[in-house]
Amino acid sequence: MQLTETIQHLADQCVKCGMCLPACPTYQLSKNESESPRGRIALMQGIVQGELALNNKVINHLDHCLGCLACENLCPSNVQYEVLIDGIREYTAIQKPSHKTALLISTLTHPGWQKILFGLLHFYQLSGLQWLARKTGVLKLLGLNAQDKLLAKLNKRFSLKKSYTAAGKSLGSVSLFTGCMGNAFEQKAIQASISVLNKLGYDVNIPQQVCCGALHQHSGYKQQADKLAQTNMQLLTNNDATTNTQAILFTASGCGAQLKSALKQSDTTVTSVLAFVQQHLKTHPVTFTPLAINIALHQPCSLQNVLKQTDSVTDVLNNIPQLRVTELQSQCCGAAGKNMLTENHLAKQVRQPLIEQINSINPKFVVTSNIGCLLHIQAGLDKKVQCIHPVELLEQCIITD
Repeated sequence: MQLTETIQHLADQCVKCGMCLPACPTYQLSKNESESPRGRIALMQGIVQGELALNNKVINHLDHCLGCLACENLCPSNVQYEVLIDGIREYTAIQKPSHKTALLISTLTHPGWQKILFGLLHFYQLSGLQWLARKTGVLKLLGLNAQDKLLAKLNKRFSLKKSYTAAGKSLGSVSLFTGCMGNAFEQKAIQASISVLNKLGYDVNIPQQVCCGALHQHSGYKQQADKLAQTNMQLLTNNDATTNTQAILFTASGCGAQLKSALKQSDTTVTSVLAFVQQHLKTHPVTFTPLAINIALHQPCSLQNVLKQTDSVTDVLNNIPQLRVTELQSQCCGAAGKNMLTENHLAKQVRQPLIEQINSINPKFVVTSNIGCLLHIQAGLDKKVQCIHPVELLEQCIITD
């Protein structure tokens, strides 16, 4: 079935009942039907039927979709909204390709370009240029102030070993998917994951891997996403990588959702570090030291609406004595992959209710399981509260014999 026929077939399943409207963050902001799931589906129908021009106004309404999939979870007709929004973006990328978007994704995910980018950004911070640019107002003048706030403090990129041995008797081995940006932005979470898993009795392997392809998939570059998925399938499920491997684990839920889809044909379990720890604790109780602090827990859309593993985070954190957890109730944080860069004004508007909740709680930490959400929320909080991955809390408190 051709792409346009697939879009038409799936779009026709939407009965335009409006059950999705209360769950859609962009519709709640504007009350504009074209900023709602059913409105966007109507736009898709008009495009593929040749009744609606694929102009910038229409593309903007489609680009504003955060892909949070809260609508899909509520839909009584079981409309496959994720397939639809990815499909229409693929169609748009073919009909009206954006070189700017293609360059952005390539720069963020291609190993060569990425190494150059992070090297320049590290120099920008270390040399004092960032401080100077902020102090003089140059960033605001260039319209880069919001993007600069998203840039976390970069440490020197570190090299991971191929394997890390369990403390004491080994219960088996797991493979850890670190993601293409983990080396720059998730160093603490990756190191904490390895430490926790080793302490629980698991050898941790770091197999060769490539980008998960999430940015490509959700920006309309399906062929590139499929190619990356095939490469990861070969690398992560070959005999060397999977010898006695119980599971392939990930820290970032956004990457994990894409990876799980890419490896759906594999017999190997693909799950988050926290979900794996949750299952381990059911049969191997572990002692945690008390941690008498307040934290705000943010549940990413990818964890809640795609992976459906939010209970794993709460269950594991509840094992830490005296830890007081307040789960945030806002909708999507607005990060949405590259949207926090390309649709920054909208992303900040969607984020604002979340920031207001956090400020009212005044927690020690904001805890979230997705790196994009973490960077976006941290930017909204400035330096008032630190955002961390939940596995970092576990690493602080876990006790081994």
